[in-house]
Amino acid sequence: MAEFPTLGEHCQWSECNDLDFLPIVCQFCRKTFCKVHFLPETHKCESTPNKQTDVLEKTDARYKCGVDQCSKWELAPVLCHFCQLQVCLSHRHQSDHTCSQLAPKEIPMKSTKALVSSILKDNQEKPVPGKKKKLSKAAQKTAAKVQLMKLKMKSRGQTSLPETERIYFLVEPPKDDGKPGTGCFVSKQWSLGKITDTLADLSGTKNENNVSGARKLRLFRKDGELLSKDMETRLTDLLDSETIFNGDTILLDYA
Repeated sequence: MAEFPTLGEHCQWSECNDLDFLPIVCQFCRKTFCKVHFLPETHKCESTPNKQTDVLEKTDARYKCGVDQCSKWELAPVLCHFCQLQVCLSHRHQSDHTCSQLAPKEIPMKSTKALVSSILKDNQEKPVPGKKKKLSKAAQKTAAKVQLMKLKMKSRGQTSLPETERIYFLVEPPKDDGKPGTGCFVSKQWSLGKITDTLADLSGTKNENNVSGARKLRLFRKDGELLSKDMETRLTDLLDSETIFNGDTILLDYA
C-alpha cells in the first residue's frame, strides 16, 4: 500500500501526538490538534483570555440610585423616562421614586357614579317633620282595604254595635304618650265628638275636652290634616265624601 507521509499533521498535545488527517487549529494559541484535543480546556490552552478579569474590567462603572436613603446601584444606567432621574430597578416606576412628572390618578368611573348618586340622594326633598306625604284617593282606599282585613281580626270597641255600623280604624295616640297604635271600631252614625271620647278611652289617652282652657283632643288624617273643625260632624258624612275610609289610620292628638 502506498504511503502519504505529507498528508495530515500530528496533534501538538504532548500526551497525544496522534496523526490526524483533518487537524484543527486552536483559535487562541494557533497550535494544531486532533479532534479529541482541539478544545482549549482539553489541551490546557495557555492563551485563553481570563473571562473573570474581562468582566471585572467592564463592570467598574456603577450607577447609584438617586432616591433618598437608597444605597442600591446598577451596572447599567436606569433612567426614568419622565424626570430622567437615575434609579435602581426597585425604584424604576414613577410611584416608587416620587416622580416629579407623575400625573394625578383619575377617579374611577365607578367611584364617580357612586359620588353622584350620593349627592342626588342628599339633595332629594326631605319630608316635613310631623307631616306625611298625601296619597291619592285611589291609593288611600287600597291601603285602607288591606289594613281593614287585619283590623277586623283584632280591634277594640263596643261589642253591642251591629256589624253593619262598625267602622274600623288604626288609632295612633299622641307621640308624647309613646304608645303604639291600637285597632278600634266605632259606629258610622256617631259624631266626631263622641268618636274622639271613645277612642281616647280605648287607647288610654288623657282627654280634657270638657275642661276649660285645657288642650283639646282632635282627630287627624294620617297626613296630618284635621278631619273637621266641627265636632258634631257625623262619621258617615266623612265616609261618603271620601275624606276618610273604613280601615284607615287616624291620629288622635292635641290641637
